[in-house]
Amino acid sequence: MANETALTPINSTAPGTVLTASAAVDGTNGNKFANPTGRAIIEITNGAAGVINVTFTTTATYNVVGTNGTSVTYNVADPLIAVTNATSKVFGPFDKSLYNDTNGNVIVNYSSGTSITARVIEVFLA
Repeated sequence: MANETALTPINSTAPGTVLTASAAVDGTNGNKFANPTGRAIIEITNGAAGVINVTFTTTATYNVVGTNGTSVTYNVADPLIAVTNATSKVFGPFDKSLYNDTNGNVIVNYSSGTSITARVIEVFLA
């Protein structure tokens, strides 16, 4: 998709960071968030009555060379993870070479956006 809604990462700091409230996700178009350092993580909270699936878009490929010397290129599969109702899960960090699109964003999609919130944190390294 090309119309993902941007989530703004919260930059953590050495003395600690007060986390802002999570934002409602875009269940229709998905979300994107900047991952310039490869240290972004996302917390997804499922406040819905049922399980949702979260999918992270990968951008990488890998090549397999057969015994006859021919090479076949495969796309790395997009991970699909279930988030149980009334729970929060944290995902990441996201390797830039595997998850960043051409604009340096990670793309995430949801099977439903109803009662689902997320926040992105750029992890500080001391």
